[in-house]
Amino acid sequence: MPSRTTRLSRLTAVTATALAAVTLSTLSAGTATAASVATWDKVAQCESTGNWSINTGNTYYGGLQILKSTWDAFGGKNYAAYPHQATKKEQILVAEKILAGQGPGAWGGCAVKAGLAYDDADPYPAAPTSKAGDFYHSTRLADGSWTAFNPLSGFDGAPFFNGSQQSIASTPDGSTQVLGTGNDGNVYHAARYSSGTWTGWQALPGFDGAAQFGAKGQAIAGMANGDAQVMAIGKNGGIFHNTRLVSGSWTGWTQVSTWDAKKIAAAPLPDGTLQVLITGNDGNVYHTIRKTDGTWQSFNAVAGTGTNTTFQANNIAIAGLPNGSTQLLATTTDNTVHHNIRNADGTWQGWAKTDGFGGAPTFAATSIAITGMPSGDTQILAVGNDGKTYHSARYNNGTWQGWWNTGMGAQKVAITGLTNGDAQMLVTRN
Repeated sequence: MPSRTTRLSRLTAVTATALAAVTLSTLSAGTATAASVATWDKVAQCESTGNWSINTGNTYYGGLQILKSTWDAFGGKNYAAYPHQATKKEQILVAEKILAGQGPGAWGGCAVKAGLAYDDADPYPAAPTSKAGDFYHSTRLADGSWTAFNPLSGFDGAPFFNGSQQSIASTPDGSTQVLGTGNDGNVYHAARYSSGTWTGWQALPGFDGAAQFGAKGQAIAGMANGDAQVMAIGKNGGIFHNTRLVSGSWTGWTQVSTWDAKKIAAAPLPDGTLQVLITGNDGNVYHTIRKTDGTWQSFNAVAGTGTNTTFQANNIAIAGLPNGSTQLLATTTDNTVHHNIRNADGTWQGWAKTDGFGGAPTFAATSIAITGMPSGDTQILAVGNDGKTYHSARYNNGTWQGWWNTGMGAQKVAITGLTNGDAQMLVTRN
């Protein structure tokens, strides 16, 4: 351990008014003003053999052998009267201030030995903070209880996945397939196994040899055979289809038609067909079916309300039911939520406004999602005009549960029903 005389020449007592006059040490060429915990451990090993509570009566205290007057001048009294009475973290936090004010030479040869002058790492970096656009996941269990909304990890080790849109679908093995459009505009895929563990995000290869696929809109549907079919609106506005096979490989993108779209939604049917909704560039809602042989029906306009031959919508969603029917949600230009049913025989029930929250006559939403359940019910998720996520259900007998405020703030929502009766939600927080 260095002698008292050596320490006195290094850890000079300073006052708050004298800090500006402190001359940085020339014992080390580096100019670090912060250091990692590992480096401070090396300094402490040299100064005190790593004993953070040492007090030998030599007027220097703690693991880093800080003089009492220096401790006081750099704010140590906020933690404890003497350095050795403070925690290791508190001693390091004060040492960071001394390092910034006096330089690494304050620890003389121990600083040189530990490489203190060349380590600029923050010893206690702030925990990553979630922000608007981060993806959160929750499960509504079959008994009606909910798990908490928890953030999804991001791409390539990032603490969060931040994106502009998301979709989620379940497959018969109990897993869920998730798509996210990142802030770079490209589509990424992840999966959640039935055990609750997640795969990492992987960028989807692009169309016609491009490295990645950029999208303005996307949807995913879990098929009865274990595949997941993906619909997307490319950056050029075109409509594209892809399939993630049950083996985990991808078939690649194909452009479905010459049509363009603003919004897109997709739903699987028990017979293996895929039903797709789009909002065209004219704002009208159109419907088509992808048959099991891979061929497509033409896009047909969905009739509007009253005498209107078309239906204009800001947002759209579609869900497949066990009986072969599909249920649709759409928000009109004033954001009012409407519901419709396409029966298994191809006939339509027609659009009707959904009841509102707390007895209100209508419900307005900025994002909507719907999924079919094994029971024949549908579960619905929406972002109300207050920015909160609401849940509802339409039972198999045609009655409605009514809206329930989950309390989760969101920008956009997605939902999928599992074979065990659970429903999993994915939201982008606001």
